[in-house]
Amino acid sequence: MDEPTAILVVDDHPSVAITLADILVAKGFIVFSAISGAEALKILGEHTIDILLTDVRMPDMDGVTLNREVRKTHPNMTTYFMTAYAADDLIQKGMKEGVKTVLTKPLNIDLIVSLFMAHKHISSKSH
Repeated sequence: MDEPTAILVVDDHPSVAITLADILVAKGFIVFSAISGAEALKILGEHTIDILLTDVRMPDMDGVTLNREVRKTHPNMTTYFMTAYAADDLIQKGMKEGVKTVLTKPLNIDLIVSLFMAHKHISSKSH
């Protein structure tokens, strides 16, 4: 049987991070949540993560910077951005640096689940 996909949700609003994590756990994923870039990097140092789902704008470290830091130690990790800001220079930078896609808030949970399920299917074929 396949291992569940492990996801790290990063959002500086704890209620968003926790709610999204709870929904994804209910859908069968292993989920960790962080409310800062620093906390996310700590979790990444302690656990194997398949997908990073991070807010773009956070006080301590924006999503682009977090993605750059993650790529140093996890070059094959898939990163998704989530944001309430459609036109954002950070989004453009992230896309140029390998971010898979940008999800706009309010988030479409069904879309997120289908993207992550597709990721699991693709990853299991490549192993």
